Amino acid sequence: MKKILNVFKRYSIFILLICAFISCDKDYNTIGTNIIGNKDFATDSARFPVLAYTKKVKPVQTTGLSSNLLGVFNDPEYGPSTANIVSQMVPQSYNPTFGTQATVDSVVLTLPYYSTLLETDDDGNSTYQLDSLFGSDPIKLSLYQNTYYLRTLDPDSNFDEAQIYYSNANETINFNNFTGQLLYENGEFLPDPSEIYITELNEETEENDTLERLSPRLKTLLPNKDFWQELIINQEGSPVLSNQDNFVNYFRGVYFKTESVSNRGHQTLINLSNTDAAITLYYTYRNDNYDSSDEDSEEYLSSEYVLKFNTTRLNTIESDTEYADGNTTDGDENLYLKGGEGSMGVIDLFYGQDDDGDGLSDVLNEFQNKKNKWLINEAQLIIYEDPNKVYTADDYHTYDRIYIYDVKNNMPLVDYVDGYDPSSNTSDPYNSKIYHLGQRTESVGGAHQYKIRLTEHIKNILLKDSTNTKLGVVLSTNVNNVSNARLLNSDNDEITTLPSGAVLEPKGTILYGSNSNVPENLRVKFEIYYTDTETEN
Repeated sequence: MKKILNVFKRYSIFILLICAFISCDKDYNTIGTNIIGNKDFATDSARFPVLAYTKKVKPVQTTGLSSNLLGVFNDPEYGPSTANIVSQMVPQSYNPTFGTQATVDSVVLTLPYYSTLLETDDDGNSTYQLDSLFGSDPIKLSLYQNTYYLRTLDPDSNFDEAQIYYSNANETINFNNFTGQLLYENGEFLPDPSEIYITELNEETEENDTLERLSPRLKTLLPNKDFWQELIINQEGSPVLSNQDNFVNYFRGVYFKTESVSNRGHQTLINLSNTDAAITLYYTYRNDNYDSSDEDSEEYLSSEYVLKFNTTRLNTIESDTEYADGNTTDGDENLYLKGGEGSMGVIDLFYGQDDDGDGLSDVLNEFQNKKNKWLINEAQLIIYEDPNKVYTADDYHTYDRIYIYDVKNNMPLVDYVDGYDPSSNTSDPYNSKIYHLGQRTESVGGAHQYKIRLTEHIKNILLKDSTNTKLGVVLSTNVNNVSNARLLNSDNDEITTLPSGAVLEPKGTILYGSNSNVPENLRVKFEIYYTDTETEN
């Protein structure tokens, strides 16, 4: 990920929060003595066995995502992957009247980038930083007319549910075989963080006046006005412009295709739901009320017709990397986390033999026997990065976040909710949910670590007999984005969904697992800090 600037500023806004949690960031909380009668309360900790292994991710749903990934990116650990976008388009209005002699003057494509305003000077000029940009080398970007019909509703559900398309759509459909008119091409495309100025020539001063300042975006003229003239303007009064169903069958949308032109390339998140994301046709038409004797009367008037992306759209994600399931008995030496149609980690807490055959490990039974004896102060899952396999140049992994979730119920853990982790930050996902999910920190021996707090989850297992479900571990672009994306043909599998933040993660990382070949000090650790209420004076 691109190194984020102003690190001190980023962290300073959390000083109060960190102060509030500083006692919780110790290994355990000290509980006072002589609380009840003559009995003292002793604090202690215990480590419990844990199994950790890698799980291959099947093709994942890419419709209904909050954003879309675009580009070609060569991850240092996992190699190149390509993310393309296919989207329907719909007009902002139907049954338009374009006017007499309506003629397209220009067509403009607008795609806003995710960005953060850094500062604005006295002249009103703003400086921005691009967010969610991975890599810094150009790629080839082509925009084609798509000729494949994207269904909105699924016929297998009697048209009651939305049609789902998956990341492997270029294997099952191959949109490269359904390209119509080439609408735009840029052989050296790279998002620009510069502010966009909309200007107009001032005839009195003969200088350009700034009409509007816009955040960073791709805003470019599309060639071939004749194509858009025939596609839209010349269809006035036609049924194809009368409603959405007719229109999306007539003009089946666009295909953003990306190709590599350099060793590294880049991928970026695009928000096609942004109100400014559009293809806009600017056109003129003859004024039927034109009066040549009136100097204020204009012979031709201007207007626009806007096409938006806010309907069915999907990502195709392609990679040459082969992924495989790990060792579900002895655990893996490494956990391979790769976003999209990649791989993830699976954690099985209290792992061990079930000698009494009750379906629970003996070590879990032993723990649950502490129900009226232990007060849980904190439960931690600590996972270490493998410095021998992780690319460390350019602070590549500095701002990685991992997200952990209940893979049986496809939901966050109870520790995630605001009542237990109030550090939600919608404007800065890197600094969101830092109490539960932690952040990448330096560790002894040079191996970075992630500390995940599972305190409330473990309390529920102890006190409420909650099921000890397996946990999924993924790399995420946005830990606030926990909506689920289905995995193809996975209804009977261990893993059936992937958090959307992991679907949109182009990077990968490699962590240590739980296998006995991993040095003990670097294996996945599961530790509970507790107060023993049965300790006597």
